Amino acid sequence: MFNRVQRTFRWLVLIAVLYAASLTCLGTDIDLMVQPLVGVPADAVYCQAVLDAIAAATESIDALISSVSTQDNPILPALAEAAARGVAVRAVLDSSDWATDITTKNEPTLTYFLQHGIEAKFDDPAVTLHAKLIIVDETTTLLGSSNWNRYALTEHRQADVVVHSDTIGTFYTDYFNVVWSGDLDRIVEIELPSTFGDVPLILPVADLPESASYGRALLSLLESAQQSIHVAMYRMSHYSGYGDSLANDLMQALADAANRGLDVKVLLDDCAFYADSAEANWLAAVVLRQRGVEVRFDDPELTTHTKLVVIDGQTVVLGSTNWNYYALQQNCEVDIAFVNLPEVAAPFDGYFQTLWEEGHELAL
Repeated sequence: MFNRVQRTFRWLVLIAVLYAASLTCLGTDIDLMVQPLVGVPADAVYCQAVLDAIAAATESIDALISSVSTQDNPILPALAEAAARGVAVRAVLDSSDWATDITTKNEPTLTYFLQHGIEAKFDDPAVTLHAKLIIVDETTTLLGSSNWNRYALTEHRQADVVVHSDTIGTFYTDYFNVVWSGDLDRIVEIELPSTFGDVPLILPVADLPESASYGRALLSLLESAQQSIHVAMYRMSHYSGYGDSLANDLMQALADAANRGLDVKVLLDDCAFYADSAEANWLAAVVLRQRGVEVRFDDPELTTHTKLVVIDGQTVVLGSTNWNYYALQQNCEVDIAFVNLPEVAAPFDGYFQTLWEEGHELAL
């Protein structure tokens, strides 16, 4: 079983790499395949996209969501209605043996799902399920930074995406099935291309504990940047004294890019509501600033929950992964990279520019 699943993940990513060659022939069809979802307060663009996808479902809906609330949440009755009309709906929610409030918050949702004909379960409480993923009919995939609660859907600034692709949908469905099985004690090997070059590519990334595929892929992309790197990150941590920290490596890659003359900007959430995260972001900002990277914070009255990286205005990486140890190396996380696809990157880079202009300088 272990070898089969490991080969499955390797095969699917290689297919995605080969599939990229056809993107050069798509032209404007890429707009039909990929729908950027830029979330701002009072504009529930992600929520509406999820509702539209659920309404169009005919066979299956699979969802991995770390935080779900039953209050003021139109997604739950939409899923119940889909199950009632015969769509096979499955969902995995995060539970935690170190933060019991996470389990407590998700328990009413689990009960709701089971009462409305939806197959649902908690994940392994020893592992953090931080993914935000929904796959419809194995062809339409929605992922990004948005959880399913009122604040996330209507008040936070988010970065999500819809991808219409059988190949991408199959990859994330296989990942969902691994999480659904609960057999997470395995290695996921994602083979990256030796060089990203200038070929358009959609690269799906999904991590299990210790796989670190997102970090490895992002490091390679950061090192290949030629002009600019723009980062809007909810949580970032620097670990002094830990030379093998992937979070430190990513931050050093930003510093190296700035030192070779690139336009490198990082916007961090102020995290005014969470003292630990606020301190981590402030320390990370100081380290980056000392190494030549421009850093700003968002408005403390707002929450910028994005995990967004735009490189050279051509490549965008987004998903659920923050830049800290657990997110990068221990959690179940879901991300995606659109490489050398300026049509996809442009709206996200424009979004970053807006966030940057509204941000404030680091006060030392």
